[in-house]
Amino acid sequence: MKPPIARRRIELFALVLAVFGLFAQPAPAQSLATAIITDPTLGNMKAFTITIPAGWKFQGTVVRGPDCSPISFPVFRAYSPDGLTEMRLMPAFSWSFHPAIKMKTAAGCLSIDHTLTAAQFLDHFVELIPGGVHVVGSIGIGQAYHERVDRMAANRKANSNGAQVALDAAALRVESVNGSFVIEQRLRAWVECRTNDQLGKFSGSGCSAHVDVLRAPKGKLDALIALVDAHDLTKPVNDQAWLAAIMQRQQREGAARIAALQQTEARQMAVLRTQYEQMQATMNRNHAAFMAQQESQFHSAMNNANNAMNARTTAASDWVDYALDQQTVTGSGGTVKVSSAYSQTWSNGRNQWFQTNDPNANPNGVLPGNWTPDVKVHGNGQPKQ
Repeated sequence: MKPPIARRRIELFALVLAVFGLFAQPAPAQSLATAIITDPTLGNMKAFTITIPAGWKFQGTVVRGPDCSPISFPVFRAYSPDGLTEMRLMPAFSWSFHPAIKMKTAAGCLSIDHTLTAAQFLDHFVELIPGGVHVVGSIGIGQAYHERVDRMAANRKANSNGAQVALDAAALRVESVNGSFVIEQRLRAWVECRTNDQLGKFSGSGCSAHVDVLRAPKGKLDALIALVDAHDLTKPVNDQAWLAAIMQRQQREGAARIAALQQTEARQMAVLRTQYEQMQATMNRNHAAFMAQQESQFHSAMNNANNAMNARTTAASDWVDYALDQQTVTGSGGTVKVSSAYSQTWSNGRNQWFQTNDPNANPNGVLPGNWTPDVKVHGNGQPKQ
């Protein structure tokens, strides 16, 4: 007996779906592995464990923060065998300010004199990327990451010792151009700012921003985000013995810094008192010389500030090039970002670039167009000395 017509249609439809692969088995899940980060400042002591996709390459270390926030944090880079897909945990960005104390910005610290939210910091961060990026818009931070940030915020506030603590997170989707390729990225950060108004002259705020970056060729970022967020792969798990050693070191150094600040303040007050007494006794005789000296010091300070700002901008742009495995070159095709895997770059002025590691290679006569060698410059486009 023949099956009913409706049943035949169902069987035929199922056959068509199978032919076109709609009944295919799902792709196997990405397996994971662990990697170890050691602390070179403590004799390469085991410090953190990181979970990464199996088969990926890994580089990591522990970096101590600058003088305004000398806390040790992990830094790592994990990337696929072809080098096109990557996740990074950047060094911490720190800044502090104390309105009653006129202090110079500590080396390695950002020259910011106010607190920032995570979204505000990311707006500032993208401005530091040389060559610019296209900001697509805000993007989710992931449920596990969100819960981790909430736990940190609750813990910080519970142990604030009277300080006001603000801690939040945000993320941006951006696009950048690497040579002739479009790279999608998720820039994600949690930012903590601690403010204490009960310390007299030493009242002020200290902030730190912690950025992780996911990079993938256009169209492949969402799959990477899903994998990373499902397992919270950028989460470093610290070793308890290392954490105890770090806490002891921070307590010793913190006490030493407070003592040094108090001594500096006392010396400054003594110097100011001596200068005041001398100025009262010799005001008429030295007034003109004093004013000239103040003018000279002002111009010197302005010059030093401008030089320091230029140096920080150049250093920041070069660090971004290093972090993104790219280099900045200039030539007939303008100033562009290209891969750092090659030592020689040529351009033909038609938005095409040729890269090679052979110093004797010459694309002229081999590739169409008139090719000229490009010159390597700093990440912000300034010439290298």
